Amino acid sequence: MRKPSFFISSTIYDFTDLRSALKYYLEQQGCSVLASEFNDFPKPLDAHSYDACIQALQKANYFILFIGARVGGWYDEASRISITQQEYREAYKLHLEGKLKLISFVRADVWRLREDRKELSKFLETLGLDPGAKDAIKNHPSKCANDAEFIIKFINEVCRIRETKEALGKKAELPTGNWIHIFETFQDVVDVVQTQIFSGIPLEHATLRQLLLNELLELTRLSLVKFGKDDVFSPLKVAEQFHKVHTFDAKCLRQQYQEVDSEEWYTLAYLGVHLIVLKYNTLILPRALESGVFLKYDMASGTFQEEPVYRALYKLNEEIRLFNKANSNDTARLILQTAPINRADREKSINIETVKLFAYLQQIDRWSNIIELACAVIKYLRGETFTMPKLRPDTFIVGLEGESKREGATLDDVNKFIQGKH
Repeated sequence: MRKPSFFISSTIYDFTDLRSALKYYLEQQGCSVLASEFNDFPKPLDAHSYDACIQALQKANYFILFIGARVGGWYDEASRISITQQEYREAYKLHLEGKLKLISFVRADVWRLREDRKELSKFLETLGLDPGAKDAIKNHPSKCANDAEFIIKFINEVCRIRETKEALGKKAELPTGNWIHIFETFQDVVDVVQTQIFSGIPLEHATLRQLLLNELLELTRLSLVKFGKDDVFSPLKVAEQFHKVHTFDAKCLRQQYQEVDSEEWYTLAYLGVHLIVLKYNTLILPRALESGVFLKYDMASGTFQEEPVYRALYKLNEEIRLFNKANSNDTARLILQTAPINRADREKSINIETVKLFAYLQQIDRWSNIIELACAVIKYLRGETFTMPKLRPDTFIVGLEGESKREGATLDDVNKFIQGKH
C-alpha cells in the first residue's frame, strides 16, 4: 500500500517546533512526510535546494502551507516572491491538475493583523494624507509580521481574492483550493488534518476498516444463494417460514423422528445444496476484534468501552466458528436421503431423524445470522448508524430459550467475587 505523502511548506525559523511535531504526528498515522530540514528529505545532489523542493512536490498527495510572521528567504527578490510562496504557486498548479490537495494555515495573530490593517486602510482613506504616508502607516512592521505588506498579499493570494471577485463579476466558475484554517495551537492543526484527511480516524484503523469491509462483502457474496440471473436470497425467510409451520418443544428431544411438512422441508433442504460446500475463511475479522478499532475511550470511567458494532462482530465471529465446526458430510447425507428424487411417492409429510433435523435447522439459523450480522456491519462501515439486526434465536426449541441464554457468571458477578477475596 502506498502511504499518503505530505509536503510541509513554511518559513522554517518560526515554525521549527510545529513542523517537527506535525511530521511526527503524520508518521505515527502511517504517512510519509517531506520536510526539507530533515535528513530523510530527498536531496538530489545535482540540483539546487530550491529546485529540489519544487521537484519533491511531485511526490506528494497533500501540500500543507503555514503562513506566519516571517517572509523567509527570497526565491526572486526583485519580484518579491518568497521561497514558500513559490512552493505554494507550484503546488497550486498541481492542485488545478487534480494531482495535489491543499491545506493552508495562518497563525491567528497574523490573520487578525490582516483584518486590522484592512480597517486601518479604510480609515486612512478618510484622512488628508499623501499616498506615501498612508502606505508607510498601513505597512509598518510589527511583531506579528516583519513585512506586513508581503504577508497580507500572500494570504490574499491563497484566499484567491482577486480570482473570486473576477469570477463573481463574470458569473464564472469560482476558484478552488482557497480554504484558510486559522490556528493558535498544534491541536487546531491536528483537528483540521484529522477531519480533512482521515475523517477523524487514524490511518491504521481506516485501513483495517476497509479490509474488514472487503472481507465482509466477500463473505456475504459467498453466503447468498442465487436463483436465475438476478435473484439472490438469504435462508432467513425460508427458515422463519419453516418454524411458523413447525413448533418444536423439549418433548421432541425424546422422540427419535420428527414429522415435517414435505413441501416446507424440500424448500429448506434445497438451500442445503448450497450449504454443503459453504466454508468461511476469515483473516481480518479476528484482527478487528483484537485491535482497538471498535473501542472508544470513556473519560468518566477512564477505560475503553466497546462500540455497539463490536458486539455484532464478536457474535459474527462466534457464529462463523460454530458454523464451520458443525458443517459436515452429515448435511449432505441428510439432504440426499430425503430428496424427492430418492422417494417413491410425494406424501404430504416426511419423517426425519430428530438429531439430524435439529442439527440442520441450527446450521440454517447460523447461516442466516452470519448474513444478517455481516450486512449490518457493512452498512456501518459505509457510514450508516449501526443497528443490531434481528437474529435467529440461539435455540428454536420452545421452553429452552432461557436455558440457552444462561451464560454463567456476568462481569459484575466476577468483579464482586474478586472484591470478596482477601
